[in-house]
Amino acid sequence: MVLLFVILLSFPVLAQDFNTEVQNYLAGKLKDYDKIEFTIVNDSNLKNYKIDLSRELKIKNGTAYLPVKLIDRNKSTNSLLTLQLKLYKQVPVAVREIGRKEAIDADSYSLQSVDVTNLRNPATLFSPNSFRAKTNIKAGQIITQDLIEEIPLIQSGSRVTAEYIQGSVIISTEAIARQDGKANETIDILTSSNELLKAKVINSHKVLIE
Repeated sequence: MVLLFVILLSFPVLAQDFNTEVQNYLAGKLKDYDKIEFTIVNDSNLKNYKIDLSRELKIKNGTAYLPVKLIDRNKSTNSLLTLQLKLYKQVPVAVREIGRKEAIDADSYSLQSVDVTNLRNPATLFSPNSFRAKTNIKAGQIITQDLIEEIPLIQSGSRVTAEYIQGSVIISTEAIARQDGKANETIDILTSSNELLKAKVINSHKVLIE
């Protein structure tokens, strides 16, 4: 009876040791995440498994396939354990609604460690006031790359100085940008004489007529 009690008591200890081994293994493989939670789906008994370091861990849609060896009576058999993952990462989360084309400042979001397991588009850190919303972003929504764009040097409707260079002669005129434009991009401008021309963006207030 005493022997049986000791054997039964050892099962949860073995399971706990293996869970710790898996946790450390995942932490080494998935270093980009703040926290990793997992549930072993296909074997709750956690027999005499050993992680097989000679084979690769595979992950798809929040499910990991952990290569293991099952040791039974001095025999080793290759197997896979299915893990359901929850992956947490520090990402920008909107703290208020951000309107379309609105610049995203430091008060618009906060960095939070959230579950990003099923996030379709990546979320990366960015500098405040350098990006704007492509579409409306709801409060509490993770700010992913597909929701933002870099603020252009020149925005549609802005007044700019348009220069035309011919030889050593530089002609300047006032114009209105008809399109957004980043550095070296070509945009449409409307000159003070009501001409619609193409011009290259030089900086935030000057374009070069092509």
